[in-house]
Amino acid sequence: MILGIDVGFSSRRPSTGLCVIAPHAAHPVRCAHVRAEEATAAVRSLVDGEALRAVGIDGPIRPDLTLTRAGRACERRLLRAPFHRYCKPGSTAAPLGQRLHAEATRLARDIRAAHPRARLVEAFPTAFLRTMLDAEACGDVPRGRKSQVYWERCVGGGILRRVIGSLYRGAAARIAGPLVRLTHRDERAAAICALTACAAALEVATAVGDAEDGWIWLPPRGFLADWARRAL
Repeated sequence: MILGIDVGFSSRRPSTGLCVIAPHAAHPVRCAHVRAEEATAAVRSLVDGEALRAVGIDGPIRPDLTLTRAGRACERRLLRAPFHRYCKPGSTAAPLGQRLHAEATRLARDIRAAHPRARLVEAFPTAFLRTMLDAEACGDVPRGRKSQVYWERCVGGGILRRVIGSLYRGAAARIAGPLVRLTHRDERAAAICALTACAAALEVATAVGDAEDGWIWLPPRGFLADWARRAL
């Protein structure tokens, strides 16, 4: 079982997306979006006593789950050309980054306490999707629309189904059907976090970063567009 978390920190509205992928379950893709303070309980409900193999978290986490006030190497790499045009990350050092870092780390610690064998990885859904698309595939996309436009292109072009096929093989059809039909942006992002975690657990994801401050995990190298592969 794999879990993806699109981290939010609002206590007034649901802003945290969750997605569990369990290939052999009756419902292999299960999602929710909840308020920040509900996230740990919602994870417990979705997982329902099963063991987690890996967890992808869309938020800054360090390997030892300590906090930092500094920017990180993985962010600096994706802030440089050509990535800055398509999928520029925020900095952990910025005020918003600090809030996201604190909440992502809190959730990661909760999950590690409950599932000490699960692998925890940092996901970045916007970059995961965009690095599989050609350089000029989308034109100029407003910042708030990037993840949705990239999702639609990857689904429409069959890329997302091919990624799922490479990760889940015989179970791919059961997973791809419900996953590509997701409509809520937080649940879509969480689903990409889950695919990121699966790729990392299979040792096929592309890592950007270092051992001190952590890595952002991107798609398997064979799925990267030429521009992204050359830049990495």
